[in-house]
Amino acid sequence: MNLLRVSLTDLTVSTQKAPDKYALLGGRALTSRIVLNEVPPNCDPLGPDNKLVMAPGLLGATAATTSGRTSFGGKSPLMGGCKEANVGGTLGHRLSRLGIKAVVMEGAPSDDVWRVLRIDSSGARLEPAPEDLIGKGTYETVERLLGDDERTTSVVCIGPAGEQQLGAASIAVNDPEGRPTRHAARGGLGALMGAKRLKAIVVDDGGAKNVEAADKQAYRELVLSFSKTTLEDPRTKNMNAYGTAGVLGYVNRDKIASLPTRNHRLGTFAGAEKLSGQRIAELAPERGGKMLPCMAGCIIKCAILFNDEEGEHITTALEFETITLLGSNLEIDDLEAVAKMDRLCDDIGLDTIETGNAFGLAMEAGVAAFGDWQAAIKLFDEIREGTELGKLLGSGVVAVAKHYGIDRVPAVKGMGLPAWEPRTLKAMGITYATSPQGADHTAGLVTARGVTDETYLQASRHEQVLQAAVDSVGLCQFSNPPAEDMAKLVSAQHGVSWDTDDAMALGKQCLLDERAFNQQAGFGRDADEIPEFLRTEAIATADGDSVFDLPDELLDKFWVDL
Repeated sequence: MNLLRVSLTDLTVSTQKAPDKYALLGGRALTSRIVLNEVPPNCDPLGPDNKLVMAPGLLGATAATTSGRTSFGGKSPLMGGCKEANVGGTLGHRLSRLGIKAVVMEGAPSDDVWRVLRIDSSGARLEPAPEDLIGKGTYETVERLLGDDERTTSVVCIGPAGEQQLGAASIAVNDPEGRPTRHAARGGLGALMGAKRLKAIVVDDGGAKNVEAADKQAYRELVLSFSKTTLEDPRTKNMNAYGTAGVLGYVNRDKIASLPTRNHRLGTFAGAEKLSGQRIAELAPERGGKMLPCMAGCIIKCAILFNDEEGEHITTALEFETITLLGSNLEIDDLEAVAKMDRLCDDIGLDTIETGNAFGLAMEAGVAAFGDWQAAIKLFDEIREGTELGKLLGSGVVAVAKHYGIDRVPAVKGMGLPAWEPRTLKAMGITYATSPQGADHTAGLVTARGVTDETYLQASRHEQVLQAAVDSVGLCQFSNPPAEDMAKLVSAQHGVSWDTDDAMALGKQCLLDERAFNQQAGFGRDADEIPEFLRTEAIATADGDSVFDLPDELLDKFWVDL
């Protein structure tokens, strides 16, 4: 396996054998290690010293279900720390088939030319991007660069938000249907790609083969067993029926109250049923909607293909976080409008979570009224066109708060809060505070309730370590792989003798690498603070008012016992 180094300074691409020390690192563990080793912690996130790293997981290009995820890493333009964002789509398997361990994009061009990086079996090269592609959205970009080659080609690209180097900018990857609906969204890494003046990366694995396992028979048996377990899991059945949007009804219950509403002021929303996965499923037959895999070989199929009343495609990424932050958080209960906003985020290249939080604060400031979906949609035009207001909104929730003098900011480590409410799901508050990734629900999702403070801490710690391992082997969290299964799969694939402790050690070291970078970048104890309003402003539940009341002393123990 090779490292592909792309210098945007002298416009060269070189290939080198991956060092032995990286042999059993993949995905998030690899991107975070390279960032720690090679990026100056105090550098300008949009300057030439920062690097954008792209890496498939340890099981890329294998038959294990959901093994095709790809990690993107760098110093976050949004939060200023080490950030990884991973994505499904068709990219991860292609990189692994081409023998690429990671792609490291470094430096910055001295001219104003936008470029496309092309990678195939003959090597890699930089070339000028078509001039008429600049300023275009991801849908047109992918359509133009992908053509009819979706069977062998993947397109990675940014939209106008990335070109403008906005803090909420995402990186789009096409799905198996050739649409840019899969996004490495959190942390503003699309802005980093824009700072490198890379409009797109085109990866063609035509003629390449899957990566063979060191122990083929053992790996084949493990893949079959893992697939069987995944298919029989009740969570898989729910995901296949309703996608992540299926949990909307659960979190909207009075006892849970974890549905952000009116800029995180409430935990339930009267219009939730209109936005739910169950409602989407009801509309599917008449509109031609269905459930799809976001990557080849995925047997879960949780991606919702959502069409309009005429059967025309709107989006294939109508997920829980998107529906809540762009829906209930803005008090918008029009499903069609939320789907259109999701489409706009994908096309402009924006993180739906950060954007929904930024819009919520803007509505607090009077830019638009809560519930006014027409006004919300017009705000996307501001971002696309790069107006003063648009650049502000696209810069994220903290920037909006500073501009309007708002001190009630729904963010941790500079990143907008996801949909999982830490006042009622207290372990999520621990995850947001302690994760080097900031307020990212995928860093360690724990929905336990009514347990001891110590149990909340242990659960968050376990899930953060486990999820870092999942992101590193390149599996999807929705396949719910236990550490034991990951250890067995890595062992058979790579010819090693891993056990459960080795798999967890992979995740643990990943967290330590990210924390080390953040500390060197100047992150102190205050970076782990939960917004004060979460401690003082109660969420009403059927069991009484609830705030995030876990003490700082408990949060400080997270790293002591790691």
